[in-house]
Amino acid sequence: MRRGTTPTIVFHLPFNVSELQNCEVYIAQKGMLRITKAMEDCVLSEDTVAITLSQSETLSLKAGDRMELQIRVVFADGSVDASGIVSVAERNILKNTEIEISGPAPEPAPEPAEGGDTDGY
Repeated sequence: MRRGTTPTIVFHLPFNVSELQNCEVYIAQKGMLRITKAMEDCVLSEDTVAITLSQSETLSLKAGDRMELQIRVVFADGSVDASGIVSVAERNILKNTEIEISGPAPEPAPEPAEGGDTDGY
């Protein structure tokens, strides 16, 4: 993931999201929680939960430090579960500011929440 961008992160779940009462997505660096996304910030569809980060959010992450991603869920019966922690590299940009967006923003491409680094777009 690159700082100053608006990536969409997709979690693929082993169950249907209709079973959920609540969920939260966390992003941390070096053990410090940096970003929390509540269920109302997520897009839920069948067995996926997706979040989109803003330029401001990705600029708040430190370049070069790995990010840790995790989702926690509350099921309709009140039980709680959490995913494993996924580690992703945070890549830098040359200009450390937001870029102005005019008109409708393009649809962001989903980034995998599993696995290692990807250097491409």
